[in-house]
Amino acid sequence: MAYWIKLTYDRNTYLVDLDRVSAFCYTQNGRISFSVMDGTVTIVINQQSDPNTYQAILDYVEKQTGQSLL
Repeated sequence: MAYWIKLTYDRNTYLVDLDRVSAFCYTQNGRISFSVMDGTVTIVINQQSDPNTYQAILDYVEKQTGQSLL
């Protein structure tokens, strides 16, 4: 089952199937990044700029893996 999110990044709107993202990166400064479009675009999300998408990604990763990014 696909898990889609809609987000605006760098003045573009993306619809992303999180099931197709191969890896998420959580940095010490609290940013989450991942690549879309076969790795040609890297999206960086932080809690202050997009709290809803940030939380949706955290919830997705925990639900799918049983592990928390935090």
